[in-house]
Amino acid sequence: MLVLTYHSISDSGGPTSIPPSVFGMQMDALAAAGYRSQTLAEFIEWHAGQGDEGEDRRVLITFDDAFADFAEAAVPTLQQHGFSGLVFVPTQRLGLPESWDGANQPARPLMDWETVRRLAGEGMEFGGHSRTHADLTRLDPAAREDEIAGCAADLSERIGKPVESFAAPYGRVSSIVLDTIRRHYRVAFGTRLAIVRREDDPSDLPRIEMHYFRDPRAWSRFLDGHRGYFRIRQGLRAARAMAGGRIG
Repeated sequence: MLVLTYHSISDSGGPTSIPPSVFGMQMDALAAAGYRSQTLAEFIEWHAGQGDEGEDRRVLITFDDAFADFAEAAVPTLQQHGFSGLVFVPTQRLGLPESWDGANQPARPLMDWETVRRLAGEGMEFGGHSRTHADLTRLDPAAREDEIAGCAADLSERIGKPVESFAAPYGRVSSIVLDTIRRHYRVAFGTRLAIVRREDDPSDLPRIEMHYFRDPRAWSRFLDGHRGYFRIRQGLRAARAMAGGRIG
């Protein structure tokens, strides 16, 4: 199954910003190719082996960091196609501008809690992204537990729904971090560039970073099953990850 990663839907520039016009093109192409958006519950059922084992045209659309432009630019386009979105939220940063390592300049604002609650009521979904967008691999056990478990508690209290998914900031995890995530969430998503298979570890699932598919032809060919360009990007991404470069 395809799991897509976005961050900011804006003209802010940089690899974590996708212009609204490009996002619209990508969603139009998904709909034209017959893809159906999945909810988190549907994804979890599929990954657990329930239902059809065939690789039909299903997609889970995720957004890291809870930028304000998700509500302003992404949601109308998603709703136009009957798609849902899953947003990973750094709960103690909501209502503020981004201020973590690698943040854009000028900083992009994050949604506030009122907007998150409203969108949750409209069918958008939310998962954890730590409390402060921390590098979880650098924390002591108590701080790590607070960032991972506390994030779910914050979010569940505000939206009135259980929180079952997580994405580690920067994609940085270790065996200890993954063990902590497993105790608090049913699934978690990382930054490995791949199509999700049912045999993948549910606590470190791969995603497709959509800044690689800004060209309409490359995206349409990928959706039609042509994977040459994607395999090249996988190789380059793996090499960069080994060298320590990640997208947050």
